[in-house]
Amino acid sequence: MMNTVNAVRRVVVGVNGSVGSSRALRRAADEARRHHAQLCPVMIYSSPQGDYIDMLWPPDAETEHELASDARHRLAGICHRVLDQQGDGPCCAPVVARGPAGPLLVQAADRDGDLLVIGGGSRGMLSRLVSGSVGRYCVRHAEGPVLVVPDEESADEASDAA
Repeated sequence: MMNTVNAVRRVVVGVNGSVGSSRALRRAADEARRHHAQLCPVMIYSSPQGDYIDMLWPPDAETEHELASDARHRLAGICHRVLDQQGDGPCCAPVVARGPAGPLLVQAADRDGDLLVIGGGSRGMLSRLVSGSVGRYCVRHAEGPVLVVPDEESADEASDAA
């Protein structure tokens, strides 16, 4: 008998169009199928000026509408490309949001029964200094479980060490 308190009901996954996020989306879809859960791909976007400028000077309503629409189209295209390769996909409820990725992903996965799936991201020092670590933020702040899908290079290194 399944324990409904700990059951995964939604699999929330961060998607940004990178190879790593596509890998995370495929893994999230697998988890959603395995748990008979809803898949919730989340694309976080900002204006071309970036998150910090957005906080100080948010885009006007027309620009915000265009940015959200563009993000929805990009997310739909990524989901179509990645999930259609897997055949019978889980129930999918895509979401777009503007702002800092870590806090918004944690907020998106704040319900009981949510599993947050994120890509391992770039491991380079410059990348971490410039953009911080969304994965580290999510692991530290998410109230539920977080599955970090390693990038291909990390997975290859781990298999070589074994």
